[in-house]
Amino acid sequence: MPRILSPGRNVWCERPVRNAGLLIDGSDYYRAFYDAARRARRYILLSGWQFDSDACLLRGEDADGAPAPVTLLKFLDSLCARTPELQIYILAWDFHVVFAIEREWLQKIVFEWTTSERLRFRFDSNHVDKGCHHQKFAVIDGELSFLGGLDLCNDRWDTRRHLEKNPLRLSRGEPHKPFHDVQAYLHGREVSESLADLFLARWSAACGEPIELPAADGATFGDDYAPESAAPLASGRVALSRTDPRGAPTGTEGCREICDLYLDAIARAERSIYIETQYFSSREVSEALIQRLRRVGGSPLQVVVVLNMRAETLKEEVAVGLAQAKVIDDLRKAAEGTGHALGIYYTVPAHEGEGEPPRATYIHSKVMIVDDRFCTVGSANLTNRSCAVDTELNATFETDDPGDALGRSICAARLGLMAEHLGLDELSCGADLVAELDDRATRRDGRLRIHPSPDETQRAALAVVDPQALPFDPDAIEDEEDDRTIFAHGLGALWRRLVSHRDDRR
Repeated sequence: MPRILSPGRNVWCERPVRNAGLLIDGSDYYRAFYDAARRARRYILLSGWQFDSDACLLRGEDADGAPAPVTLLKFLDSLCARTPELQIYILAWDFHVVFAIEREWLQKIVFEWTTSERLRFRFDSNHVDKGCHHQKFAVIDGELSFLGGLDLCNDRWDTRRHLEKNPLRLSRGEPHKPFHDVQAYLHGREVSESLADLFLARWSAACGEPIELPAADGATFGDDYAPESAAPLASGRVALSRTDPRGAPTGTEGCREICDLYLDAIARAERSIYIETQYFSSREVSEALIQRLRRVGGSPLQVVVVLNMRAETLKEEVAVGLAQAKVIDDLRKAAEGTGHALGIYYTVPAHEGEGEPPRATYIHSKVMIVDDRFCTVGSANLTNRSCAVDTELNATFETDDPGDALGRSICAARLGLMAEHLGLDELSCGADLVAELDDRATRRDGRLRIHPSPDETQRAALAVVDPQALPFDPDAIEDEEDDRTIFAHGLGALWRRLVSHRDDRR
């Protein structure tokens, strides 16, 4: 069975770990981060796409009698007050103006001027033009790390039940949508030191301020430490992969390890591919999956893709929604008559009463599991920009034998995720997985639904413009002399079609 991980191609580094696993949904990750950060004695490093000072980490019973404040900034500041040696560094993407209305204002003042001098907050704009910093990771005392799709910000918290109405699912007093995501935890000095090195290099490149961290002594977390409610992965090693078109700040040439990782995993799939992604618009990844579906010979492949029902905003629809609709259409056509089974789904929240819930659960996770012997989780969506332009970070686990302890734990994690999307406590499926899921989705037995894309509006738009020609989801660094405007390449006609149908799609 050919190995998927290939250092120098799709892997930045491989490191040993004592314990590792998945934290599924914000409730479990925020609680795990809170517990781990309270143990910190030396330093906490936080890198993210977004942070909110008032993001609530603990809620309900978790917050009752909490030993420290439960909102992010007050919590971190209290840790500095309690532990005089503790240093906290926060590195946030210096976001584009298009996101300004969605972000907390005057963050540098809020995070630095109202807190301990040992809590430092910086914006990082050291990325390529039209790119963004999308890596989401934390390192505590050089021993424990978290990475994945979750930021410590508002609108991210939810439980695995994904109730349509949850009085605890509030941000700044207002309810927000059901939200699904996945974060990995990595307990081990070597992998945490590698992530700390990545953070320090990014901080220096962005701020011109080198950081010196104390050496880890292995005394913060015991050998058997694992977060509560985690889905363990029985692995002694983890591989880290990146997207960074500059190769900075690690001194290498531009790297696209994550894209190559996705392509290689799909090409080597023999029995099953399971994908969760916020967006699926990548030209390269969709073409790789189409080629795999059309390959003659071998066992029938079961392919399950879980993603959002539709873009949440008009901005997202223009940027990736139309390209995703075309990808879904192309994949379904490619699977016809091949003997392979392809199921593309979205999920709805747990609903009381008659009829369908008014909105779907928002899928924000980035997970790929192949043959229950390979599992990668991280920040990289299946978009062109995640594969080529933005900075991204994934953690991957692989075994040669799906029947060993790691393979069984990967299988358990996959079944647990599918059970969650169905609204079940547990799930066991036969060989015809997609047929079973399609049957449940058609009968609305559970929360899984067959994805409706492309709809009539999207088909009309696809007749006007090639979504891969639009400038919002680039698959390479653009030429500085590129003079495309907002209404170039048929975008004006696309815009008019989308706006004219906007009210009908709500």
